[in-house]
This record gives sequence, structure tokens and C-alpha cells, in this order.
Amino acid sequence: MEGVKLLIAKDRSIPKEIKIYEAIVRRLSVNHPRKVEFENKLFRKRAGYKGEKELDYHITQINHSKFTILHDIRIPHNDTHFQIDTLFISNSLMIPIDSKYYAGTLEFHPEFNQMIQYLNGSEKVYPDPILQTKIQARQLKAFLKSHQFFSPPLEPLVAITNSQALIKNPTQNKEVSQRVFKSPGIFYKINPYLEKYQKEIISDQEIKKVVKLLLKKNNPYIPDLKILNLPYGELQKGVECPACNTIGMEKFHSLWGCKKCGHTSKDAHVAALKDYFLINGQSITNGQFRDFLGISSVHQARRMLSQLDLNISGEKKGRVYTPGKRFPLWD
Repeated sequence: MEGVKLLIAKDRSIPKEIKIYEAIVRRLSVNHPRKVEFENKLFRKRAGYKGEKELDYHITQINHSKFTILHDIRIPHNDTHFQIDTLFISNSLMIPIDSKYYAGTLEFHPEFNQMIQYLNGSEKVYPDPILQTKIQARQLKAFLKSHQFFSPPLEPLVAITNSQALIKNPTQNKEVSQRVFKSPGIFYKINPYLEKYQKEIISDQEIKKVVKLLLKKNNPYIPDLKILNLPYGELQKGVECPACNTIGMEKFHSLWGCKKCGHTSKDAHVAALKDYFLINGQSITNGQFRDFLGISSVHQARRMLSQLDLNISGEKKGRVYTPGKRFPLWD
């Protein structure tokens, strides 16, 4: 198992939802009535991402030189999208894996297309994760076919990434036993499929073409800001202090100064501009920049904006700035 280089064609990155929810939580006051709502959204997304990274760790511990791996792909198909958390591709098969960070006791009932979660004395019904990942596999196969690629057999799996979850299979359903696993058991879950499928269906060159297609079509999910119904008039404006997280730093010549802790910074406005793009949409005017950061000078704002990696369109008062390729919007 040692010395095997991981052939990961796409790494997992922090979901854009997390970045957006972080900006919203930062800009809502402590006592705002919707603060808890967005904190809960952020908590769930962070927990899911933590679970996916935990699975990624166990993937790095196994010999999977036969596979090319893509993490976190979202592909448009038939006026919708399908998402696959992790995709293993080999010459003989593909294994899409759906990660679920559920807590508590999880009872699988595939005969009813549902999973029941028992947690803190209550129960909640979820769609069957096995069915979900089988649907994703079917969509992947149809997508590849629509682009003239014949896919090898697909064997979808479900990873329960919360180490404290208890998995139960009350009806002793064979498919639950075959397809559901805890993250540390990934080697023992994929190895039987490697032994089962040994006939080469697609060549290394075809795999490269499939990977290139999936990377080209990948369309990461970004929440629709209109659906979030943000209370824009109640979001805090200003530059956040990177030392004490107080919003309201003041501009003194070339520095931003924090009235609360005395910290100074040359570039604290970059994080504030990122927040603006994340919660207001990815464009800003000089006037909007001044209003959000608390700057009075038009010329000073123009100079600051020109020093950042932003795309510029329009002239004079109609000038609009959008994030450039090197602007760290999602970092």
C-alpha cells in the first residue's frame, strides 16, 4: 500500500455555500432574529464538509492506483444538475460515493425508499441515500452516453462519515450491507468490486477524455441570494478588524485602524469587499464600495479598487467592478 501516488484529478474545495453563510453570519448582529437560522445552516454545511474530508483521509490510506478520483463534481444534465461527492474511475468500473454526515441511529428501509434517523428522543425520515446515489449513477451514465462515451459498470456506494453514527439494517437487506459503510472501511467496500470487475471496458485515454469532460462541465453550487431572502438593510456594513473581529475599522491614510483594540491593517478592506460580493452579488460600483466600507472620498475609493484584481466595465459614474481571476473571492 505504501508508495502509491494518488491520482486525484480534482481535489475537494470548501463549498461556496460555506463562504456565503460565513459572510452572512459575520454581518448579522448578535441579537438579530435570523442569526441562529444562518448559524445552523453554516454548522450543517461545515459538518458535512468535515465528514467528506474525513473520507478523503481514509481514501489516501489505500492502494487505489487503478483509479482516477474526482471529488465534489456537479454536472448539468437535462435542465437540472446531479452531484457526486467522490467518483472513482477505472478501466473496468466507476464507483460514485455519496457522503452523509448523519448523527444518531440510522435505520435503512430501502423497501420503502427511506432512512429513519433516531436522535435525542425524536425520529426523522430521510430519502433513502442508496436510492439517491443510484439515481446519481444513472444520471452520470446518461450524461456520458449523451457525449458519446460508453461507461463501464457503475457501483454506487454510501459513506456515513459521522464516526458516532450507529447504522442499522433491521430487514437484513443485502443491498444495505453491500453499499453502506463507515469511512474507515472504504478499502473493504471497494475491493470486492475490483475483484468482480476485471475486464477492461474503457482505455486510459478514454478515462482522460471523460475526466476532461467532467472537469469542463463541473458547475459548483452557489445559493440563490434571492431565495435566501436576506435582510440587506439590517446587515452590518464596514471593515472587520482581523484581530478582534469588530466591524467598523476607520481609514487613516494608508492604514485601517480598529477603535476597539488598536490593531492596524493595510488590506483589511479586501475581506470586506469579499463579504460584499458574497452577499450582494459579484459586482460593485464606487458608490456602493464607499457606502459599504465607510469611505467618503470618491478618488480614494477609485484608487483602492484599481489596486485590486478586479475586472472593470463602463465609464465614469457607470463604472462597475467584478472579481478578477486572481481576486481571492472563494479562498
